[in-house]
Amino acid sequence: MNLTLKSKSAFTDDAVTAVWENITAHVTKEEADEAVARAAAEVADVVGRYRHRAVYGWSGGKDSRALQVVMEKAGVGSSLLGTIPRLEFRSYLDWVAQEAPEGLTVIPNEDLGLADLTHPDRDRYLFPENSRDGYWWTLAGTRRAQLAYQERHHPVMQIYGRRRQDGNPTGKDGIQTSKNGITSYNPIRDWPHELVLAVVHYAGLSLPPNYGWPHGWTAGTGPWPGRRVGTRDESWAETWAIEPDRVLEAAELIPSARAWLDRKDAAS
Repeated sequence: MNLTLKSKSAFTDDAVTAVWENITAHVTKEEADEAVARAAAEVADVVGRYRHRAVYGWSGGKDSRALQVVMEKAGVGSSLLGTIPRLEFRSYLDWVAQEAPEGLTVIPNEDLGLADLTHPDRDRYLFPENSRDGYWWTLAGTRRAQLAYQERHHPVMQIYGRRRQDGNPTGKDGIQTSKNGITSYNPIRDWPHELVLAVVHYAGLSLPPNYGWPHGWTAGTGPWPGRRVGTRDESWAETWAIEPDRVLEAAELIPSARAWLDRKDAAS
């Protein structure tokens, strides 16, 4: 493999785009197929006879798409997605509706909307400036869905596409148990970025539109107010460039959105 990308905290959108557009020069199909086969065999060994009581996390992002290839080969057919429908990009939700793998369970957080971001104690979650505040969105979407699925279906194991090169904790031998008692497993924990992209490419899978947007590779999927892409003005400008309707909706309730729109209109 020709590995050129550094940790997620260090790579740039331009660097990942260049690799994605020329991925066959970085990883061969044989290398990708071998990695998938090894990971699927490990999944079968770890999950064993409980594979039909396991579920894997799926967002459509690059890691979950690569994980999908492994899960399908290993015979794990149940997947899980947590969303915050009123605060997602519409084009992402449309893509999910078209590309969702068979067996996907979507657990939406219907309680959270723009009005919740008008509370003074939640202002810091609008385009958060640090990872701690950014994690609030993970708790409200992904983690909430994982807990709800555990309570309803009692899977033996939840399987994720967490990887060390992204800076994610992956546990000893890929297995972790949370404070909530959820046992998770991370079969692609040692994969480099290039291998993830190659597996998606050679499987013929599409990626969500997010990756074609500004800061697409570094911001990934998730609710639009949770993106960490710069100052608040830069974030409103980028949201406008992606889906102007999200800013127009926000301007009805959020002063900084209205102020940004007013300045934009005045400069026109």
